[in-house]
Amino acid sequence: MMKEHKHLLALDVGTRKVTGILLEQTENGYTVCAAETMEHRTRAMLDGQIHDIPKVAEVVSEVRRSLEEKTECKIHSAAVAAAGRSLCTYRGSSQIPLFSSQRITKESVLRLEYAAVHQAQQRLLSGPAGRARFAEQYNCVGYSVVHYELDGSAIGNPVGQRGSTVSCEVIATFLPRVVVDSLRGVLEMAGLKLQTLTLEPIAALRMVVPESMRRLNVALVDIGAGTSDIAITRDGTIVAYDMVPVAGDEISEALTEQLLLDFMTAEDVKRKLNKKGQVAYKNILGEKVTQPAAELRSVAKPAVEMLVEKISRAILNNNGGAPQAVFCVGGGSLTPELTDALAEKLAMDSARVAIKGKEMLDLLPNKSKKYQGPELVTPLGIAHTAISGDALRFYRVEVNKQPVDVMDLGCSRVSDALLAAGIGSRELVGPPGKGLSVEVNGQVTVIAGDMGEMAEIRVNGETVSLEAQIEEGDRITFVAAKAGEDARANVASLLARTTPFSVTVNGTQHRLQPPVFRGQERLTPETELGDRDKVRVLKTMPLSWVLEELGMTESFAGGSIQVTVNQKEKQIPFGPRVLRINGKPAVPQSDVSDGDVLEITDDGTYPTVSTLTEHRPRTIEISVNEKITTFPVKEVNYTLNGRKVPGETPLSNGDRVDIQVIDHNITLADILHIINFETNPPAGRNTLMLRVNGREAEFTTQLKHGDRLEVGWSA
Repeated sequence: MMKEHKHLLALDVGTRKVTGILLEQTENGYTVCAAETMEHRTRAMLDGQIHDIPKVAEVVSEVRRSLEEKTECKIHSAAVAAAGRSLCTYRGSSQIPLFSSQRITKESVLRLEYAAVHQAQQRLLSGPAGRARFAEQYNCVGYSVVHYELDGSAIGNPVGQRGSTVSCEVIATFLPRVVVDSLRGVLEMAGLKLQTLTLEPIAALRMVVPESMRRLNVALVDIGAGTSDIAITRDGTIVAYDMVPVAGDEISEALTEQLLLDFMTAEDVKRKLNKKGQVAYKNILGEKVTQPAAELRSVAKPAVEMLVEKISRAILNNNGGAPQAVFCVGGGSLTPELTDALAEKLAMDSARVAIKGKEMLDLLPNKSKKYQGPELVTPLGIAHTAISGDALRFYRVEVNKQPVDVMDLGCSRVSDALLAAGIGSRELVGPPGKGLSVEVNGQVTVIAGDMGEMAEIRVNGETVSLEAQIEEGDRITFVAAKAGEDARANVASLLARTTPFSVTVNGTQHRLQPPVFRGQERLTPETELGDRDKVRVLKTMPLSWVLEELGMTESFAGGSIQVTVNQKEKQIPFGPRVLRINGKPAVPQSDVSDGDVLEITDDGTYPTVSTLTEHRPRTIEISVNEKITTFPVKEVNYTLNGRKVPGETPLSNGDRVDIQVIDHNITLADILHIINFETNPPAGRNTLMLRVNGREAEFTTQLKHGDRLEVGWSA
């Protein structure tokens, strides 16, 4: 009976061969238990693509059974890789308007990002890969934000900020649905589950060009049977992927044509080209031929040169020139003279174009020569990627009753599942309402429509947001989003945002609505405007219009007003008032523009509260010990509509005025009180001296204007 072990099967499903490496988990990490390579019996794969799932699954099953027999382990799942040519990356961007009074929410940012991913989808659809409906052709397996901008300036995180507009740019990554589906189909038919998925050039890079080397400009070329995958590093990251649809099979086919061999025989001859001496084979005529390996290398040389030409052109196109080094892996890299020819095409030192195998890394213990060759770099890289947790892990959910494979990011969200299902942002994020453009005095003003509503989303029957996390087996349903309301505007709202008109009258600012015309039609503030309307707004108005709008016309013309004075009604006539615009005298026909300052003053005839009585406040001056002091002898107090005011306050029709007149008789005693005379005599002086105009006086002596008062203590 087979044992249950913690193990990992790394499976490299290539065009010509299937290689499986089984690793067992130990206390010190993973150890290579066994490896197995088997060839396809037919050409079930072409250029890295699975064309016959049952035939490929048959070989995978044999590799699995062989590894199980060697190790007595039961294998349930496998880590696999897709060709680098399958990966598509597109940039997308989006921008949404904001209400300046509201802070940006996480939901708004997610809506922004989703719209940017949708634009990237549209670019994919309009490109060479977009030959079918997105949901049927490609999966979005993730995206990353390049940057956000708030009101045109870069910002790290817009959540919680305020502004007018926010935008973002993303890089979205897509894989053809057939890649995952065909690999999953092969594995399922072979009794295996898809454990992880990575890209072949990423797997090879992990083995040959670790992150510590990626600041160098290095090109990795994984030459298989049907394809040559290329990855380029620079400045610490992977900057390009590419694929050349030629590889080892082209050399086999050249031998087939020149030597009259069947394809499998040509494959065997190709593997012996590096030998010294003679190579024996049988052609399709049944002839047994023995030929020097050197002659056979000459036969294969044109095909090698063609392969090298295409690989070098792809490297130069993606890198903009020759890299610092080229590492070749894969079984095709063992082709005689290939690295020298590639170095010559790239104008590089031949020492900088090298074949690499596992011998350069310390990834796994128990090294053995049988695991050293370049053909094992990719399967070992698949294993390393799966062990490190950097591979793409997929699980299945249901989106509107349709099964969908979602990349497991450890915290996958509803939005990831919907993207994988090919649901466009317009279905999930309601588009904004149509905007309204109005031409005002030749300048176009755009009024945005309302933002659309998000779709109603449920996971397992519970309403959630796009940010909600999901798990394998979740059932996701959604109701399509609603579009936002179209923009609407009337004359009043348009003027409020486009053409202000205000004047300042005696220090107080007044905002007015200037006349608006559509053609010859004068519009009211309530008139609704249509898209592309052309309106004319008067920028200058006569003073008479301004006074009428402010309700001041009658107040500044000659006439009379009726007021109540001490509970008695009086009719008070007055003449016109004086008006200036920006300091200059004005008449009713004078022009007034936005921002003008109006000053209205009295010419002396307009009634004020003081004109209602002949009484005026009066004071007298008295010399006290040769110091002139002023004393009030009459007060006039004015109360206008219940509030005390100065006498120069203008009157208005209907005002109520109360006037109080108070007379004062000033005596010598009042003076002593007012000047705070010291009543306690100083030491040695006890006689009070009071004189007015040089004569002795009493406390009751009344004083008049101009009197001279002497006050003091004597011995």
